Amino acid sequence: MDKIAELKKTLVSEVEYTLDRPPVNLGGQSCGTPCYQKVKLTHKELDIEISIGYHRSQLKNKILATTLFELVLDDIIF
Repeated sequence: MDKIAELKKTLVSEVEYTLDRPPVNLGGQSCGTPCYQKVKLTHKELDIEISIGYHRSQLKNKILATTLFELVLDDIIF
């Protein structure tokens, strides 16, 4: 069980986070509507890409993406 936890920690540490910025609303009907930045989590070796833009907060989106990644790892390992 310890080996699985160590493997999971190393895989989570190899994750790269990037921000996808939304396009700027210059005017018209879409002016003033909220556009949240998406956090994109990628793991190149496993070819996993998760993009989350649900919350306003980048930190909450990053935590949600990391949680989803850990659930995917649990599904792959077990």
